[in-house]
Amino acid sequence: MQIQDKKLVFTRNNFSIPYTGRLKKVVNNYHYSPSGHRIHFAHPDGRPFAIKFDKGQLLQDLWKDCERLGVELRLETLAYGGSDTGDFVKLELKSKGRTSEIQAKKLVIAEGANAKLTGVFGLNNDRGLFGTPFVLIYTIENTCGFEPGSWNQYYGSAYHPYGEIIVAPSLEDDNTIELTIAGNKQLLPETFYDGITQNSPLKENFANSRIIDKQGCSLRSYAPLKKPYLSNVITIGDSAAHVEVIVQGAIMCGYHAARAINDELQGKNGFEEYTAWWNDAFDFNRGDFKDFISMYGSLTMMPKYTDDELDYLFSLLEGRVLNGDFSQFETPKKLWRSLLEYKEKIESERPLLYEKIKKIEKFNL
Repeated sequence: MQIQDKKLVFTRNNFSIPYTGRLKKVVNNYHYSPSGHRIHFAHPDGRPFAIKFDKGQLLQDLWKDCERLGVELRLETLAYGGSDTGDFVKLELKSKGRTSEIQAKKLVIAEGANAKLTGVFGLNNDRGLFGTPFVLIYTIENTCGFEPGSWNQYYGSAYHPYGEIIVAPSLEDDNTIELTIAGNKQLLPETFYDGITQNSPLKENFANSRIIDKQGCSLRSYAPLKKPYLSNVITIGDSAAHVEVIVQGAIMCGYHAARAINDELQGKNGFEEYTAWWNDAFDFNRGDFKDFISMYGSLTMMPKYTDDELDYLFSLLEGRVLNGDFSQFETPKKLWRSLLEYKEKIESERPLLYEKIKKIEKFNL
């Protein structure tokens, strides 16, 4: 993927979309233990591993492009129901208190991870549900001590009882950051905010800070759909995924789904071709998903390890730079491959800790 001439260019897939918004390069990815030991991910040539963008502007640019091409667009409209007759798809809509109905030969559902309409059309039948996390993202100004253009993850009960928190750059000035906190229905993310900003090792970073924006969501974490279509309906992107395909993945799903629809309307097997691409393109679709969940679960740093154990493990890699990327699946694999280089040392110095980590070797890292 390249960014040039106010376009996002997808070099492998041979298409581009307009983007006229701001950009901020993210070069370093840091993982911190409770006492501040740091694991550093970065590309050896200094290029960014991610580029932050303005999603609102991206959507506005796409909207204008669709308008120019004559696409009918509807704001404030909810697709809440429907059925597939075999000859056509019926979709039930609600807008400003009024209901209506449209019919189409084919339907693409791109509704996000909660996948409600996907379920209405029967695609969630027998699909595993792994929970419903709640997430809050705070935009906070007047912070200090965070490296500009860095992506930071903090582990240990000093920050969060069972997961990491994330401090990411904002598109605003260098003293403004985005703080991401996850939780659930019983332990809402906002219950952790005061502890992080007032009592954690980061309290000095937030001493004079002020919240300027707060956005939140809850999302269902489903197993991915190996077959994301049924009859005349195909569900794409996060609707068919495990958690998220991330924005560039969603755009690629839209591009390939459009090609699939075009083929279907010409009597070809467009949905089957899309499915082959879908299963090859994303990590969570490869192999048996239960094995994937077991492996990925073993790679999380919390809640399996105490704060002291995290400090010890992170100190083993301090001073090194690991070749990093943004993948939520590849990054922990690289971390554990590097940590397991010290397994004899860990076994000698921390035998109880070694008992926790030795089973990780059986996974294909």
